[in-house]
Amino acid sequence: MNLQRYYSNGKFLISGEYLVLKGALAFAIPLKFGQSLQVMNLDSDKPSINWTSFINQDLWFEARFSSDNLEIIDTNNTEKALILQKLLLAANALNPEILKNRNEEKVITRINFDVAWGLGSSSSLLSNIAWWFNVDPMTLHWKTSKGSGFDVACARAGGPILYQLFGDDARIRPVTFEPAFRDQIYFVYLGKKQQSDKSIKCYNGLLKSRETEIEQISHLTERIVFAKTLSDFEYAITEHEKIMSGVLHKKSIGEIRFPGFDGSVKSLGAWGGDFVMMTWKGERADLEKYLNQKGYFTIFSFDEIVYKQKEVQFTVN
Repeated sequence: MNLQRYYSNGKFLISGEYLVLKGALAFAIPLKFGQSLQVMNLDSDKPSINWTSFINQDLWFEARFSSDNLEIIDTNNTEKALILQKLLLAANALNPEILKNRNEEKVITRINFDVAWGLGSSSSLLSNIAWWFNVDPMTLHWKTSKGSGFDVACARAGGPILYQLFGDDARIRPVTFEPAFRDQIYFVYLGKKQQSDKSIKCYNGLLKSRETEIEQISHLTERIVFAKTLSDFEYAITEHEKIMSGVLHKKSIGEIRFPGFDGSVKSLGAWGGDFVMMTWKGERADLEKYLNQKGYFTIFSFDEIVYKQKEVQFTVN
């Protein structure tokens, strides 16, 4: 029995949301949460892929595909099976040798976070499938998605990255981000998962002819990454929110949900849900009390959720 194992990280998009699609410089960080994929080639005469997915220890999804043409044989969730089938068909088109003359494949995936959090269950799955089929994950992404691809880049990153699109090419630059004030940065789940593809479609018309804002956001991205003090960091994320509020014609999440908050608040990724990043100078217990009173109970410090950085290839100055 041949056994293969792969693992990919979840992600946060700290800056550059929406405008990253138009060439703005974006900042993203991989997370401690992620997804594994295990493939076992069984000694069987049944040409099929038996797929099982778990969220932590709970069964989430099952499907069986034909190895010959990747048709869905049976499943407990047709919508999820069709999404997975699209990925498998694209990966197989890029490298048909992987499934050629195979017997039964048993695939098990495990997500170690609540998928409602929006931390990258789709991008980490795509990355793992690309590993399995020995294809480039960004190539697989472009064949199956209209998103920017920053999340796929984060899936394999050894630490934070700066990400920028130049036409059909993505430039990925590893950077160091371990600010002295990181114990004053928190991430809070707002209880509403945002669908990035739908959010992009909703705002796409507002992103045209935004050269000035793209330049401003790119500049603020660098200020966020290289901020030396908490006040510099807060200034940059507050200005970022103001600019994107103007672009999207929508109030910022701080204005909507946290008026009068004694700190800075920034949306992460699609506006309106998932996680926000907050700065707080006081005791964590006081922040938790404030958030709990508003109905928010999923709170992480920087070090609790951000992937511990491995060796970085180079740092942008």
